[in-house]
Parts: sequence; C-alpha cells; structure tokens
Amino acid sequence: MTNLAFMSDLHLDSNQFTDEDITILIDLLKKKKVDHIHFAGDLSNDFEHISLPFLQKLKKSFSVSYNLGNHDMLGMTEDDIQQHNFNVQSFGQTQFISLAGWYDYGFVPEKTPEEHKRTKQFFWFDRRLNRNTDDPILTQQTLEQLERILTSLNGPIILAMHFVPHKDFLYNHPYFQRFNAFLGSQAFHNLFVKYGVKDVVFGHLHHRHSARMIDGVCYHTRPLGYIRKWQLTQQFFEDYPQYKISQMYRLHKRYNAVKDLSLFQSYKKKHLQKELEDALIIFDI
Repeated sequence: MTNLAFMSDLHLDSNQFTDEDITILIDLLKKKKVDHIHFAGDLSNDFEHISLPFLQKLKKSFSVSYNLGNHDMLGMTEDDIQQHNFNVQSFGQTQFISLAGWYDYGFVPEKTPEEHKRTKQFFWFDRRLNRNTDDPILTQQTLEQLERILTSLNGPIILAMHFVPHKDFLYNHPYFQRFNAFLGSQAFHNLFVKYGVKDVVFGHLHHRHSARMIDGVCYHTRPLGYIRKWQLTQQFFEDYPQYKISQMYRLHKRYNAVKDLSLFQSYKKKHLQKELEDALIIFDI
C-alpha cells in the first residue's frame, strides 16, 4: 500500500512561504503517512532558485515528483520545459503519468485565434514565456505524445497535469470567460475516456472542488492558490470584522491591508496546516 499525495499551485514566492511554513507542510505529510508527494505545477516563478531547493528539502523525508505549470516555465527554454515534461511511474499495478498540458483556445470557440492572441498578449501571464510554437499546435503535439504513452500502458492509470482538461471547471463570471481560452483543452478529457484513465489531478484554476466523476473519469482539483483567496484569509475577516475594508471584493486590497499585522501572522500560523490539508489529495494504492 502506497499513500500517493498531490498538491498544486503552492506559489511559494507569491505566498512568501517561510522555512517554518514548509516545516508545517512536512509535518502534515508525515501525519498523513504520505509515501510519495507529487506537485501538479506552479510551485513558483523561479524554478531554479525557489522550487528546486523546496523539492530537495522535501526529498529528505518523502519520495517526490512534479510536473510544470505555466509559472514554473518562466525563464525556461522550450528544451528545458520538455526535459521536465512527461514522466511515468509505477505504484504496484497502477501507472502514474504526469505532464504539464497546455491549451488550444477551444474553450472559447466564438473568438478567432488572432483575438485570443491579442488577449493573451495584453492580459495573460503566459505572454512572458518562451514557447515558440502556436498554442493549438503545441497542444496537439502534447496530445499526440500523451496518446503514445497511454497506448503503451496496462493497468489502472492515474494522471496529473496542470492545465484544465474539462469544460465543467471553467470560469463562469462574464469578465473572466475570455480567459477560459488559456486554461486547457477538452481534447485531454476525450483521450482520458478513450484510454480508460481512472483518476486525473489538475490545478491552475485556484478553485477547489470535490472529486467529480465525468464519463468514467474522476477529476480531483484542490489547488492551494494565492493566500489572498485562502479560506483562512477569508475566515480571518469573519473572526476580526474590525479589519474589513470598504472594498472587500478586492481580494488583493483586503489581504494587503492585514498581511503585515502580527495578529494575522499568528492567525496564519495557527490555521496554516488546516489550509494545506484542504489542498491535499491522497490516494491509497
């Protein structure tokens, strides 16, 4: 029996993870008797100087693996990205595949590729990445490589990726719907159904959902995301309403208003393990 655990979207730099925070995470994983921990993308914006030392620290206590997210790709060449892409491991009879994934604009079909490129260039983080192939072509190449792997495997399959593989998890808010184009591709789900993939873990959206079965594929997404959206941050304002600001819907502003308070720092320390636990997915295999 192996306790295979997953987390995504830790954003160690943006969330200003301290050594003490990492110790809290390690203690949680030990408490849960985790044997192997996999990170499904977006550890940080600096893979070499922040993500790798973090991974090395965890490797002292656990077996560790990861796949890249778009933030991890910052500063990498395409060759660098591909060296970190696609990994297959076996846990008993279960085959575990990990990859980054990508997007093909198919979640917003009413706009042209040129419109999507303009939106990406003006608004989206990925404009900063050094990917030299058009997004739909890159996604198709990724799908072809994934299918070659899937055809070669026998036994139950668990798959981890960063990007979104099904339309049921997209943004509903009218302002954000245009960004669905850069979240993933339904073509991944179609492959999962075709090859009987049992469980899929992904992140990227920063919204946590209960496990959801779609066409025989069980999807798991519980990204940690940015601290301004954490449950403990929301609960802090409920417990200490005197710190509420007039624009509470501005998550960045309300977090900035309290982040340096000793009271908030103490509150975070007290509740961080619970926040991390809520973002943890574990399979017993």
